[in-house]
Amino acid sequence: MSRVWVAIKRFGRILKFLLVCLVVAVCVFMVWRIFAGGTPKEIKTLLPTDDLKLAYSQKGDELYIFEQKYDDITRAEYNEGYFAVPEAVFIPEINEAQIVFRYNNSTVRNMAKDYSLPEVPSRDEDLFDVSLVLYIDLTPDNPDDNEDVNSEGLKKIRCLPSGEKCERTTLHSFYRYSFDFDDAEEEVDIKQLMDDGLLIAVHAEFYYNGDLDYEKAPYGALNLYYHQRRNYQVDLSSKDKKALSN
Repeated sequence: MSRVWVAIKRFGRILKFLLVCLVVAVCVFMVWRIFAGGTPKEIKTLLPTDDLKLAYSQKGDELYIFEQKYDDITRAEYNEGYFAVPEAVFIPEINEAQIVFRYNNSTVRNMAKDYSLPEVPSRDEDLFDVSLVLYIDLTPDNPDDNEDVNSEGLKKIRCLPSGEKCERTTLHSFYRYSFDFDDAEEEVDIKQLMDDGLLIAVHAEFYYNGDLDYEKAPYGALNLYYHQRRNYQVDLSSKDKKALSN
């Protein structure tokens, strides 16, 4: 066997070894991304608000909590992938909702460019304002004006968080917010509105705190509830039950 042929075989083995290492490295990276991007267990657990604990003590697993299927990531050209709401649950009986809000480190860097900031803010800062906006039908006899959120046939009521919890991972910042609709800018009863067919939609809206003006269009928004979508009952996890029982 010639020296050239031996060298070729050795090079082939080295190349094969390097390709295997590359494939393994890619797989490890992908698995790491999946786990690093997952919602922390502390954020997965419901916030045990006083009303929620009381309702759970009275009804247990019979307490009705629901969610809908929706596009959970912002996809507009100017904010694609910036924000996500991987979970949004509604608890009509106690007039509350809870959502999980997520953004990644690149969102902060992109925001600095969008607002021409002199430097990228620390990810530990409280950067974003999150609120829920309810769209209520003022003209139930006219369903044609329900599709445009700017329609005069819809009333817009904003609700700010009443409780929150934050956790940060290597790649993301996570917040769990609770919303008490009794404390909205105008008190509303979502159970009654749903029963009457007047609650058309609920949007989550996101603003940069350095440019917080509710008269402006939000930096990002997601439609978490729409009256023509199906509601899916949510089963409480063991951690939820423990938090609500303590």
